[in-house]
Amino acid sequence: MKKKFQLKDIELTNFKKYGSVKLSFGSHLNVITGQNGVGKTSILDAIRLLLFGKIYFSGSDKSCISHDADFLRASANVVDHNDDLHTIVAKLQKSKSKIIEHDGIKVKKLSEYLGQYLSVCVSPDDIKLVNGLSSDRREFIDQAIVQFDKTYTQHLIKYIKAVKQRNALLKQFLKSGTYDQKLLVAYNKMMIEAAPYIHEARKSFMEEFKNYFVASYEEIAPDSEVIDLVYQSKLSDKSMDELLEEYEQKDRYSGRSNVGIHKDELSMLLNGNEMKLYGSQGQIKSFVFALKIALFEYFVNKTGHMPVLLLDDMFDKLDQSRVEKILLQLNEKWGAQVFISDTDKERITNFLMDKGEKTNHLHILEDQSIEYYHV
Repeated sequence: MKKKFQLKDIELTNFKKYGSVKLSFGSHLNVITGQNGVGKTSILDAIRLLLFGKIYFSGSDKSCISHDADFLRASANVVDHNDDLHTIVAKLQKSKSKIIEHDGIKVKKLSEYLGQYLSVCVSPDDIKLVNGLSSDRREFIDQAIVQFDKTYTQHLIKYIKAVKQRNALLKQFLKSGTYDQKLLVAYNKMMIEAAPYIHEARKSFMEEFKNYFVASYEEIAPDSEVIDLVYQSKLSDKSMDELLEEYEQKDRYSGRSNVGIHKDELSMLLNGNEMKLYGSQGQIKSFVFALKIALFEYFVNKTGHMPVLLLDDMFDKLDQSRVEKILLQLNEKWGAQVFISDTDKERITNFLMDKGEKTNHLHILEDQSIEYYHV
């Protein structure tokens, strides 16, 4: 039996359009309906902020503060796998750092909090994992690993800080027309110390995760297609210090760090070719959805804990039969707590009634008032 926590309720103050609202949730499927712009996605962002410490679906954390307010507050009651009740609070002010509190105690470092409550988010914008930048694909890997490996998080923070500071120094050299390699030593050392662990963790994750992904894709799109994920890193062939030495001149004349794990790539292949170049719209959507469902199952088997699944506007953006199949699979196979938003109140209600699924249904009206239904 996999361990499962449950988000019981959430209370929001000055969160986007919500001046003040409290919502209650069920242990399995939670459907949030309403017209575009009423605040469905805001609820999902608030849940992600509390569970992960950072929103997922829209802009930056502080962009969620109501336009006429100086702060926001989000809180939730969570029952863990031992049936113990916990309280999570997130506070944001426009001019101050974010605060996360767990059971009344301030979280000193977000890196120490990550992974306490697992979550997987699915958004129509996730298509950028295929069509977007390599940084989007690295972020997918990073946001997965930080939820179960705190050492990885610490090395990643250290590495990102070193690259940022090193780039600032290289730009300063370029602007002034000077160059002092000795001044780069401290930042080089930080990169050299952090990069190997990050590289090995990413490599290990992808080797394990790929099996889940292939199986997930075959369930969603059972055709004679060969799909693959290939993690590419220059650290597979050379050490970080060798690479920095090799790229020193290029870094000097370009004013930025051109090599390292911040340049790693994840190739997404269909029949040996790049998915973004040769995949149809339907294949790309199936590919992205399979990535997220595979991540859910990977977390379950890797940690023994079940994530909360957050799906935004899936019925509007993706093939309905595909979404229905995955929802039923998650509910029947895992009994996961799922939050899904939809613009069509009748469509999803009829679907759930037809399938005999027990559902907590929240319908948001234009004035942000809430109607509750239990299917």
